[in-house]
Amino acid sequence: MIINIETNKLETPMRNLSSVSDVKQTMPILGNTLFTVKDGSLELVASDLEVEIKYSMEIDVEGSVESTIPSKKFADILKSLGDAKTSLEFRDNNVIIKSGKSRFKVATLPADEFPLADTGDSNGLNVDASTLSDIITKTSFSMGYQDARHFLNGLYVEVIDNNLTAVATDGHRLALTIKPLESAIQTDACIIPRKCITELKKILTNYTDNKDNLVELSINSKNLVAKIGDYVITSKLIEGKYPDYNKVFPSEVPNILTLEKASFKAALQRMSILSSEQYKGVKLSFDESSLELSTTNPLQEKGEDTLDCSYNGEGMEVGFNLAYLLEVLEVIDTDNVRLCFGSPDSGCLVSSDTGTPDSKYIIMPMRV
Repeated sequence: MIINIETNKLETPMRNLSSVSDVKQTMPILGNTLFTVKDGSLELVASDLEVEIKYSMEIDVEGSVESTIPSKKFADILKSLGDAKTSLEFRDNNVIIKSGKSRFKVATLPADEFPLADTGDSNGLNVDASTLSDIITKTSFSMGYQDARHFLNGLYVEVIDNNLTAVATDGHRLALTIKPLESAIQTDACIIPRKCITELKKILTNYTDNKDNLVELSINSKNLVAKIGDYVITSKLIEGKYPDYNKVFPSEVPNILTLEKASFKAALQRMSILSSEQYKGVKLSFDESSLELSTTNPLQEKGEDTLDCSYNGEGMEVGFNLAYLLEVLEVIDTDNVRLCFGSPDSGCLVSSDTGTPDSKYIIMPMRV
């Protein structure tokens, strides 16, 4: 069977799907994308058994075909083709891909070998795409990475009193964002794996411009299903009990430091010039009107900077991983930033300088 389709209609979804496929898996079929045409509809599915992405579109083709194509090769071929149309001719064990004067013969695998996700029943809620994208952006950078405490390697999500709460922590810092929902039913709290969050974030960038773009989230005890436009993302959830994040936030933070965000960010970036993979520390020394930043490295090189500030407590010196501070400043969207301290040994609460910020961050100090 021969299918003619506009190249750009396949290129973007295949770029998104190919990042899920894994040629290193023990099952070769997981390096392929399931390609199904039936009743004038094309469906593409990629999976690594943990995360599955499905993309559907209407096409003007009669007949049906079901096969699998190597994901990365197919995505790279489509990206390399400049012509408007691509022709796909499916044969028994391969597919012929043509566009203009270019021609590729690529091996396929039987479609009946492809494993599809079984999600079971779940509760659902609707979130507009821009809200979900904002939540992920403001929290996901604090997720653990290959942490032995597997429940830290994901984003914790729960719905309480029509508020969607997302939390991420790697044990050294914590990010919390709360967003109100217009309407929501009570759903299971869950821990969404890092890979699913990465794919969600990537796909959401195509849907955040329009407030009418809704994401339908369905959650049960084992799976998450997210429907975004023409995409359906299915993911297994991380099992385990997430730490009580409320206990991380101090009950009292009497010492409050307020800074212009842009100046603070620029000063940290200057200090980072002397940092390395092994050493990323910066020392903050401040009093009521002045903040001094300093850093040294194993080569005994030193950087120093001074900023104006507003501070209402006793003078203090405290060290932090400057990369953690920079990542938080990147997602705070006010002109000023507020750092709240209990003591030099306790975590620092970072937020915007608004009355009740919807995002809050805890960064633990380090010895500098």
